[in-house]
Amino acid sequence: MSLNEDLVQASNDSFWEIGKYSRTVKRIDNGKALCDSLRQLIQQRSEIETSYAKSLTNWSKKWNEFLDRGNEYGTIQAGWRGMLQEADSLSELHSLVSENLMNKDYVNIKAWQKENYHKSMMHFKETKELEEGFKKAQKPWEKKYTKLMAAKKDYHAACRSEKSTANQENNARGDSAVSPDQLKKIQEKLRKCQQEVETTKEKYEACLNDLNSYNAKYIEDMNEVFQKCQDFEKTRIEFFKKTMFEIHQHLDLSVDPRFSQVYSSLHSTIGQIDSDKDLRWWSTNHGADMAMNWPTFEEYSPELQNISKKKDSGIGGGSDGITITSIRHKPDGLDAPQSSPYNSKRQVSTTESQRSSSGSNIQQQSSTLRMQQPPDSARLAQMDTDVSQADMAQHPSGGENYVRSTSYDEALNPFGDDDEGGDVEANTSHVYQAIDEARDGHNHKEPERKEEPVSMEESNPFADDIDEPPSPSPEDSPRQMNGKEGVPVRALYDYVVTEEDELPLKAGDVFVKLSEEDELGWCKGYKDGREGLYPANYVEPV
Repeated sequence: MSLNEDLVQASNDSFWEIGKYSRTVKRIDNGKALCDSLRQLIQQRSEIETSYAKSLTNWSKKWNEFLDRGNEYGTIQAGWRGMLQEADSLSELHSLVSENLMNKDYVNIKAWQKENYHKSMMHFKETKELEEGFKKAQKPWEKKYTKLMAAKKDYHAACRSEKSTANQENNARGDSAVSPDQLKKIQEKLRKCQQEVETTKEKYEACLNDLNSYNAKYIEDMNEVFQKCQDFEKTRIEFFKKTMFEIHQHLDLSVDPRFSQVYSSLHSTIGQIDSDKDLRWWSTNHGADMAMNWPTFEEYSPELQNISKKKDSGIGGGSDGITITSIRHKPDGLDAPQSSPYNSKRQVSTTESQRSSSGSNIQQQSSTLRMQQPPDSARLAQMDTDVSQADMAQHPSGGENYVRSTSYDEALNPFGDDDEGGDVEANTSHVYQAIDEARDGHNHKEPERKEEPVSMEESNPFADDIDEPPSPSPEDSPRQMNGKEGVPVRALYDYVVTEEDELPLKAGDVFVKLSEEDELGWCKGYKDGREGLYPANYVEPV
């Protein structure tokens, strides 16, 4: 291998070769692409921080809800919540990291990129300028180099021809078949080849000397352009370095005082867990240190006969005891209440012992007297008492199918006649029978039957004489609505039901009122295809 071949091989991929500056020029385009990649890196990390912060928040919310409805209590619950508070605080810090990455680092790279890379028609302006600079610096040297390569080629061709002719001349001298004239021609050709070799060699050497003499200028011009590329790239690298320091500052939460405060607060919260304090709290609120209403001797008092409560569920299991809403004196000689259809208002008139033994049974059968509504023993007992008390004064002896006393003058009833007497007694007997069935329902366990509702005022022809209600106002007059005759009313407030026989209300709902307010402040109404009770003071007439 010749020296020239070694030089050619060594310079095959050199920057100084023709066109090899293109890699340096392309580095500028690569810098623009690297800016895009770094922005993408920051964006993805910001998304990771946001996702992590959101996961911490959701995790904290889930376990806070668990503690809200769970069994943990006292200072140990505060320890749980302290760990969840750490997650909330850490979530805020990581959300701030995400914001800083996007609002500062990402934006800074984009602005720097816009300032340093200017898009032209096909390339960036910076790329085009440097490429033209390299071409201009390399063009004179390229011409000399091309001329040198041509002289080299001619010289090598002349050498090959001279060597071939010399071999031919040697062979002709030893061959007797070759005439002297032919040998002379071969020798003449050899002299011309030798002269051609000398001529091409001189030319080749001259081109090489010319190229070498220009190398210094070539190197200077190329270095000038190359240095511009180096300066541009240095600016990019220094900017990236600065940006990465800023990213490090935003990611490094250890230097943020809020980060250390999060864990110092958590450590303090955990340190405040006091098992003795929690055990004392439990003992006071749920254990041996709770107050107790110990049973004491109570003298029997017949005066406490009529006890009223909206629902009998408060009697059996309520922790607030029994509320006495009315006290009535039971007349002497009355062992059992009598029923009468003369009063439609409901009152509670059973003793506390009767409520505890038969309250649930009255609930099961009272639907026939309350428009097929869910059972309510207190209301049924109230109806029973009102019917009984209205009739006690005239029928002290009692009886399911009683005969009206002869002291009653039928003529005193302007609406009565001989034919209607039987109907009154039949209707009254029907009411008594329904009440007795409700009382004894727990012994018979008959299946629930849907019966037509009995209106106390409709079955009592004397109701207007005995207890005449005030004349209804025009807006309280009965009207047909949703297939039910009653008074349209509008709900003023929302009401959430607490018992299954009540109607839920939303402010603005319009429905039908079927009965007037009872002593407990409840009315019966029809809404959304069902009947039920609602608070009387929650509505107004439409």
